[in-house]
Amino acid sequence: MSRKDCVALFLKRSRLFELACFACACLFLAGCSQQPPLEPRPAQTIAPTQAFIFPPPGGPGIVGVIETTFANAYRQEIALATEARTPGENKITVTIFKAKGGDGNFGTLPDTPLVEIDLMNEARAAWPQANMKRSPFYVQNDYGPFGYAVGRAPTGDTCVYAWQRIDPSRKPSGGIDRGAIAVRLQLCDKNRSEESLLGVMYQLRINGGVFEPWRAPAQIGRIFVPIKPYGVEGFATVAQPSQANAKKPAQPTVTKAVVPTPPPGAPIVPAPGAVNSGPIVPAPPGSSGSKVIVPPPPVAAN
Repeated sequence: MSRKDCVALFLKRSRLFELACFACACLFLAGCSQQPPLEPRPAQTIAPTQAFIFPPPGGPGIVGVIETTFANAYRQEIALATEARTPGENKITVTIFKAKGGDGNFGTLPDTPLVEIDLMNEARAAWPQANMKRSPFYVQNDYGPFGYAVGRAPTGDTCVYAWQRIDPSRKPSGGIDRGAIAVRLQLCDKNRSEESLLGVMYQLRINGGVFEPWRAPAQIGRIFVPIKPYGVEGFATVAQPSQANAKKPAQPTVTKAVVPTPPPGAPIVPAPGAVNSGPIVPAPPGSSGSKVIVPPPPVAAN
């Protein structure tokens, strides 16, 4: 074998070795990115301290937490205290995916994008007696953008249904570091305003590490930069205010004219258009008390 053939054979084997190393590295990274499935468990009650999400300090308080484990995700239904008179349940539903969503087989839970979900159907199912209207405003809390619908029930309660999906974060190798987080808030109250109920969505705190999502230009999409539905006239409401809370227009104030009282002994002048247009002069002292009517001067002839 010539020297030229030996060099060609060496280069060929070197390339084969590089390809083999690259394939092994890809298989290694793929094995690292795949996480073992969870052990599915039916719904069970857990302690409120183990909730994935905590409401703000001012409430509503947590009444109970029910957790269901799927092969690829955890789901919790966090029941909240309520003062509403409308049929329904105040609660937060949060789903935390361990990796990517499944296809529904083998106990997996699909991670469905929000654009493929009938969110208004969810809102009406949560509060069937409230006239739910979807908000057209772009808003975001500390974890990113979210949407919501607001309605008022015949009982006078104000009801809110909000939804949010926090995108998954990835490792530098391309594997999923944290799966997506899906949040639903349904809240109804007889004493709180739309702005106050929506404030709960702004103050929710996830119990765990949430990595920084992809940022959009300027403030849109940034964490810890809340964007609220404020306009030139203040907080922009979606539902019309109820009749009980509507401000009544101010009634015009009618000022009565004050008629001055004449002093004692002054002549009594009748109002214009009276029959006797002449002044009435009191009788002199010692008379019978009758009054003397002084006729008006004659009208000069033309």
